[in-house]
Amino acid sequence: MPDKLDFSNVFSGLPNVRFPYDKSLPVRGWLVQGPDQQVVFWHSSVQYESAEHTHPYAEWGIVITGWCDIITPDGTQRYNGGDVFHLAPNIPHASVTSDDYRSMDVFFSPSHLQAEPAEDA
Repeated sequence: MPDKLDFSNVFSGLPNVRFPYDKSLPVRGWLVQGPDQQVVFWHSSVQYESAEHTHPYAEWGIVITGWCDIITPDGTQRYNGGDVFHLAPNIPHASVTSDDYRSMDVFFSPSHLQAEPAEDA
């Protein structure tokens, strides 16, 4: 039986996230664009770390599978499958994820991420 959480099949009709800032991350993202915010479905089959960064808008997310450690100036907090996290605007943060990490993140900005150009464009 196929994996029902195979994001590459479930979200195959959505644009892939373009990674202009760090192409080395072993993570894929599928982008849903709204007028005021973006929803991204992330998946990585292997553990990875994202560098510390900040953005001037909030981020909300839910871990679907695996775990994610979010590191802020206040310390490190682990979020497991089913847990919800929120990052206020301008909070420096980094993360470490488990193998087989999946999440859905909402960025309260219409331009945080860009989509890969369509293949036929």
